[in-house]
Formats: sequence, structure tokens, C-alpha cells
Amino acid sequence: MFKISEPGGAPSVIVNAIRALNKMGKEVHLLTPFKLNYARIKELYGDIKIRKTYYPNKLKSVICQTNFLPRRFMKKEFNEMMREVDLVIDIDGGHMHNFLTPENYNKYIIWRFSCVNIYSDSDWSFKRKFIEKVKTILGARTLTIPSSNHKIYAVDEWTGKEMRKNYNLNTEDIRLYPVIRVEDFFGNNNKKNQISIFGRISPHKFIEDSIKIFAKGTVNYNNYELVILGAATADTPGYLNKLNKIIRDLGIGGRVKIIQNPLFEDLKRILAESKIIIDSQREVSNTLTAIEAMSAGNIILIHRNSGCFTEVLKNGELGFGFENVEEGGRVLSEVLNKVDNIETKDLVERSKDFSEDNFIKRLNQIIMEN
Repeated sequence: MFKISEPGGAPSVIVNAIRALNKMGKEVHLLTPFKLNYARIKELYGDIKIRKTYYPNKLKSVICQTNFLPRRFMKKEFNEMMREVDLVIDIDGGHMHNFLTPENYNKYIIWRFSCVNIYSDSDWSFKRKFIEKVKTILGARTLTIPSSNHKIYAVDEWTGKEMRKNYNLNTEDIRLYPVIRVEDFFGNNNKKNQISIFGRISPHKFIEDSIKIFAKGTVNYNNYELVILGAATADTPGYLNKLNKIIRDLGIGGRVKIIQNPLFEDLKRILAESKIIIDSQREVSNTLTAIEAMSAGNIILIHRNSGCFTEVLKNGELGFGFENVEEGGRVLSEVLNKVDNIETKDLVERSKDFSEDNFIKRLNQIIMEN
């Protein structure tokens, strides 16, 4: 239920998967409540081909475009799609398994590519907390837990462990890492004294912690600038008010730039110019943003409680981790002290494991299993 005509990590996962399926010679059908803007998709991500799209009617689509019980209203469209396709990949393990008949179990798989517990209410208003509580009571969020009756392909080992720990659900042996266009970021050496924070501008990204880490870590390196860039969400306007207040209070306003909804070309340029990326999100699987930054030769400074630190960075062998703001600031200062002597070649090589070709190999194996 992601709007793939807009920028963001989740839409890019879907678009890149569609492109890989196109390359494999597969026809792609898509169930979505959003009308597709192909010109915008091409501008953001490049060309894709979709053989057929299943939309709800106009009234239902308005309901389904929200985060409030959206998938329950698309049963008819889902069943129509099930009759016409050979395999269904549920992008994030939603409600749809409830609509399956037993004869269709073997052609339905769940690709759990996001974190297991994605919501943090630490920055929500009372109104937002109340609305989310109502959603939980009505089953809007609890029903997103995948079913144990169907095959689940976790995005990484960290997510597989979290699925077992939190939901007592086992996942398949194959890890279906998402497609990341790492080759688009190779060969850029135009580095500046610049650090980036990259991801959706949303409270559960803990951008405020990354800003504080930047401020603490650059006390003796005030020639460094910070660029915060990412897709805007419904939470962004209120969250930006908080972030801007933190920036003012820390006295770093003259060294911080915020860019909402950057185009892909802008993203490539900013990562090419940056030396370091800070990512404070925790309890999350592999982050696409960190891998894209790796492929552009960025040093990664990331929270240890994440799939990216444990799996992509091999428990810190290829990057730097922290548990809190204090430690993050200290580690950043240490990195800046030796930044020009830190080799990033191994980071770039590691990022290649998440290329389209490797995704196609894994997906072909999954298709053969099903």
C-alpha cells in the first residue's frame, strides 16, 4: 500500500523489484489503491512495466489510501488478481492472507522487508496516540502480523530473528535482500566536509538523535555541514518544527540544510559529496539508505540495534556503531579525527551484494521453490 509515484525507501523497494521482474521476463500485476503517475515514477526511479493494475473503485480508494484498515476493503480486487497470476508477493505481510483459499496457499508468499516494530510513539501528540490506540483496538495494526501458514522471506537474518522472537514465526532460509541501485553511486570522489542524515523525515527515524550526535561530534570540527534529506510524510510538518527547534537550541542552524523529497539526481550528488552518514533508527532491518551511502563511499555511523549494523556492516567490521547520543557524538569525533585515512573500498564492495543481479538470483531461487 505504498505510493510508488512518490519518493521514499519503501516505494523504491517496490519499483526496483518490479524492474528486476521485468528484466527476468515476468509480467507484473500490481494491487494498489493509488493511481500511478508513470512520468513521476520515471523521473524518480526510471522506467518500469506493469501488465495490469488492480484498483478499488473511487470511493474505496479514498479509504484505502490511508493507514486506517486499508487492506480489508480490497478483498474483491485481491481475489481477482489471485485468479490471474502465478505467484503473489505480499510486500510487507499485510492482511491479505486472510482472504486466501487453501488451494491458493502455495502461490502466496510474504516478503518482510521492513522492520518488525516500526512505530515509536515518543514524539506523537496526544491526538495521534489516541488515533493509533483506536487503530490497534480495531485491528488495523495487529493484523499486519504475517500468518504462520504461509512462506515468509525475511530481508535479513536480523529480521528473521525478530520475527521468531516477537511473533513466534519462522522464516525461510533464503534472505531476500531488496534491490538497491548501488551501481548508480559508484565512482564518486567529490567529497566535502559534509555529513548526511538520509531517510524519511518521520519521528520513527530518530533524526533528532542524529542531529544531536552531529552537534556533539563536530564541536571541534565546525567546518563540517549537515544535510538532512528524505521523503516527507504526514508526520513531517510537525516533526520539522521539533527538529528546527533542536537545531536552533544547539546553535548549529548555519551548518544545517534540510531537503524534502529530493530527486534521485540530487540524492546521488549529495551522497557523492558526503563523507559520513548518521542513522539513529533502531529495531530496524537493513536500511536502503545506509547501503546507498556505502556505495557512494560514505562512512556509516549507525545504531547497533539494527540489521544494518549486525549484518551489512558485519557487527561493526565495516562501520561504526553506537547505543546512545553520548556515545554517538564521541564516536563521530573520533571518526572525524582520522576521516581522511579511513578506507571505504570495502564498504563499496559490500554494497554490491545488494545489486539487482544478486536480487534476481535470489528471487529466481524462490520462484523455483514455489
